[in-house]
Amino acid sequence: QGDGISYESLGDILQAMQDAGFAADNLVFGSGGALLQKVNRDTQKIAFKCSEITDAEGKTTLVYKDPISDHGKKSKMGRLTLEKDAKGGIVTITEGKGDPAKDMLVEVFRDGVTLKEWTFAEIRQLAKI
Repeated sequence: QGDGISYESLGDILQAMQDAGFAADNLVFGSGGALLQKVNRDTQKIAFKCSEITDAEGKTTLVYKDPISDHGKKSKMGRLTLEKDAKGGIVTITEGKGDPAKDMLVEVFRDGVTLKEWTFAEIRQLAKI
């Protein structure tokens, strides 16, 4: 079993085996998953979340989270744009303060309808930004 095994959990696993009367020689730990790279949305500090709601009357509300246990997980709020700054770096502008003409984001879906599709070659080209 390798799912979810990490460097931090190895000690608990070995202790449980010892408590059950088995030697560590009876175990084999691979090098995949969390033991190899442990790349997930928390380690990469990325998630896809709602940042703004517009109701039927057109009123917008900023949506975000700011967990008291980890302010590093505070999310961006409001309408977002992704723009190049003066040095060519890419920055996210929040709360609707960006310039739509400079926005690198592309609307892909709206109300269950696909608005934009790409070929694999187009995606590879875009990844060279």
